[in-house]
Amino acid sequence: MLDMRYHIASLVAVFFALAIGILLGTVIVDKGVFVKQQQALVKRIEDNFARIREENRTLLEEVNNQKEFTDKVVPLAVKDRLVGKNVAVIATTAIDDEVVTNLTEGLKEAGATVTEIKVMAHYEITNSVIEQMRSYFPSNINAENARELMLRKMVDDLTMVSVATTSTPTTTTMVKVPYLVQLTKMGFIKTGIDFSKPTSPINGAIIIGGTENGLDPTETDLPIVLQLKAAKVRVVGTETAGCKKSYMKSYQASGIPTVDNIDQPIGIVSVVFALVGADGHYGVKKSATKLMPTASGFSVMPVNHN
Repeated sequence: MLDMRYHIASLVAVFFALAIGILLGTVIVDKGVFVKQQQALVKRIEDNFARIREENRTLLEEVNNQKEFTDKVVPLAVKDRLVGKNVAVIATTAIDDEVVTNLTEGLKEAGATVTEIKVMAHYEITNSVIEQMRSYFPSNINAENARELMLRKMVDDLTMVSVATTSTPTTTTMVKVPYLVQLTKMGFIKTGIDFSKPTSPINGAIIIGGTENGLDPTETDLPIVLQLKAAKVRVVGTETAGCKKSYMKSYQASGIPTVDNIDQPIGIVSVVFALVGADGHYGVKKSATKLMPTASGFSVMPVNHN
């Protein structure tokens, strides 16, 4: 009997609570309290959206102003810094043409002569390739060392004065195809070098690495870097800010300056200063020690703005 009374009391309490809730709800609606709260909430939301739109408009205006400022200042910052420099831009990974073009234009604005070379990182070293390369190497060449030997000799040829290749060999003289021409014919490299004209040796180099896949810098980039250093050629290791796999640690371990954001105007400025003599690691990633170099602390060529 006690249990039944308990259940009845509970049911009465529930219905009583519902009745009070309905009554209070009716009073609130009648007095417009709920409606006013809704209106106030909508007003706050509208005010927030208006504030956000204004902030976005202001930020966009600031970004456009910064871009205009950068476009005008970068040429002034790099002007004549690389006069007399013959720079090779060597890409060992897939890179947007626009990035290379912007970098090359920045180097030219600094007064450099630029040679572009793209190494086909996925180029397959077959027995046929090894046989074609055998005459260029006094030592034995095999599947294990072919790629490294080919890359090192590529650097050697870039650092030596090359001659025009338009002369026709006599019938009694066998002429070996110049090495860089052979690499181009084989598809091992792509380059804009005009082989019909004599070219000057490089005295500066930029290697563009970083990758979107499983490329290994020890197989492509480091042989190039080490050979450039052996030839006393100033080399800077670079990549884009957004590449998935960074080569910065590998470059830094080899003892060369690095720039990790060559797809940004500030990165192009950093490359120019690094080529001149700024030792350090610059950019926007954790591997960088500074955003960009400063003119103090290293020797720069005199700037002539006349």
